[in-house]
Amino acid sequence: MHAPQPSTALWTRSGALWRVLDRPLFETRVRELANALLELDRPPESVFALEHAATSEALTFAVAALEAGLTVRLGLAQPPLAAALVATPVRAAALAQQTGVDQVAVPSAATSDGGRALERLAAHGVLHAALHPDALALRSAERRDDQLAVIGGDGTAFSLAELHAAMRAFQQVGDLLRPDEPVLIATPLDQPWLLALALAAIEVGAPVAVGELADAPMIRPGVIVASCVDIADLPEPGASGPRFLAGLARRLGRNSTAPPARCLLVADGFVATDLCAQLDLSGTTVLHAVADPRLIVPAAMNQPHRHRFDAYGLPLPDHPATVEAERLVIRGPAGVPTCPLGTETAIGARIDTDGFIVPAHD
Repeated sequence: MHAPQPSTALWTRSGALWRVLDRPLFETRVRELANALLELDRPPESVFALEHAATSEALTFAVAALEAGLTVRLGLAQPPLAAALVATPVRAAALAQQTGVDQVAVPSAATSDGGRALERLAAHGVLHAALHPDALALRSAERRDDQLAVIGGDGTAFSLAELHAAMRAFQQVGDLLRPDEPVLIATPLDQPWLLALALAAIEVGAPVAVGELADAPMIRPGVIVASCVDIADLPEPGASGPRFLAGLARRLGRNSTAPPARCLLVADGFVATDLCAQLDLSGTTVLHAVADPRLIVPAAMNQPHRHRFDAYGLPLPDHPATVEAERLVIRGPAGVPTCPLGTETAIGARIDTDGFIVPAHD
């Protein structure tokens, strides 16, 4: 007997509220946009620029671009360019004029482009209406493991095989991703590892929302990915007692019918130890991590059942780590392929006696 497939794939904002996209509807939306991108008739490995990356719609576009065999560039669009998702119609018009590409999508309805925005054409069935019904399947079959899949903001490119390796690594981190338990990414998808994490969650059936930390009470996530700036806005740990803990829990999604988020993943610095302890008491474990632009996975990450508040964490599965000249070196399938001896990061670190990676000068 087959296990029932998780019902929800994505949470997406609709005005001031959020709505759930079930898996069939999400797959239809992805297929619609992927066919629209194919209609542009660009060769494989053409670039889709994801400039506007702070919404769940951006994640849908990224999935569609990958399905269509395009390379997703995170950050500012650069020629050569097949299409892009940008924040405003003004930016869309400027980019179209700069690159000679009309197919620049904007996340809101607009009339200044004469109705040619990719998103609206796809939504109305215009772009893909003339495609052969097997066009997307044929393009998917043509994809190769060495084909470029993601380009980071610094220009580092990762292949489809490296993207898949990163997704597997996240899925193998014990109890991080659970089917049907939402993951809120409260930061833009502007780094390759964030995109890999989102794709890994969708693949295992964990619904994903891309938004802000303030959306947690509505989404009620099990896992939140946030920045240190977001955490700094939480109540100060100087106050203590049940009221303080209850306030923390509410900010992280707790209500009368749901517990707070299990995990709060932070990869751009350390949350104060006293606040980590308070969050832990309220039911949310802070998982620190550290990222390097030359990797499509965090160089180290704490895990739900094995963590230290003063450490970067542990290497991800299949990605052993060493320290050479106080620099963290990562080996594994999601590293830079031109570095067979490992990817030397810019992270100053040492490996403690219990295997945790900690800052070099603690």
